[in-house]
Amino acid sequence: MSGIIYSLGIVGTGNMAEAFIKGILGSSIINSSFITAFEKKEARAEHIKSKYGVLFQPTLKDLVKKSRYIFIAVKPQDVPGVISEMGPYVDAGNNTIISIAAGVPTDFYETRLGKNIAVIRIMPNTPALLKKGMSAISCGRFVKEPELEFVKEIIGTTGDYVIVDEKLQNAITAISGSGPAYFFKFCKCLMDSALKMGIDRQTAAALVTNTAAGAICMLKEHEYDADGLIKMVASPGGTTEAAMAVFENENIDKIIEKAVKHAQKKAVKIQELLYLKN
Repeated sequence: MSGIIYSLGIVGTGNMAEAFIKGILGSSIINSSFITAFEKKEARAEHIKSKYGVLFQPTLKDLVKKSRYIFIAVKPQDVPGVISEMGPYVDAGNNTIISIAAGVPTDFYETRLGKNIAVIRIMPNTPALLKKGMSAISCGRFVKEPELEFVKEIIGTTGDYVIVDEKLQNAITAISGSGPAYFFKFCKCLMDSALKMGIDRQTAAALVTNTAAGAICMLKEHEYDADGLIKMVASPGGTTEAAMAVFENENIDKIIEKAVKHAQKKAVKIQELLYLKN
């Protein structure tokens, strides 16, 4: 691996990339002196450099030639440009691609970079910022066990993960990738309802956030038996049963299913447009 200095080279240093940098450095898996990055936004690069001690490279060429693992953390529409720029310098003997770009398959990298390049695709989510993330990992055709083990190790620093067939990634994007926003929306609705019923904002926030946290703990404790837990709370003829009847009448199940399917279709569309335009 001539010329390799860094274990990990990160392309794009937005919130998700920062979550991984924070997790990796916090776990001492890799020292900051073995992580480098490339970022077009000067202010963002300065923030990451000053906070984490990560050295930035002036070009993608420099990053690729000096890094073992290339971590792609840019928006999906920016991936083709990144591939085009770094393509001439990628070496399958030296580099492995790790991508967290939504809707971008491993095949997209493999066919455009060639050289039997190993590509690992990850769908993380924003709780990774608090080391409570949930990620889904899929391997391309040329990934070897040591490469997967490395990725599992760094992903584990931001929370939990599952290994899945790549054909499920667009569905997972709609479930766990977008999922935190669904819960935030439900909690916001509960808080807004509390305010309308005369509960002050601080009290409402405490009630809703702690109720949500406690409910998740119970769900895990009871092995995800949601129906059983609902029955535990909803006594016959009681207040919870009255609320649940409204959910039932308004077809909340269908609303959620429809919303998730829309998210999945959007992920598929991003993927289709990527191939169509590139």
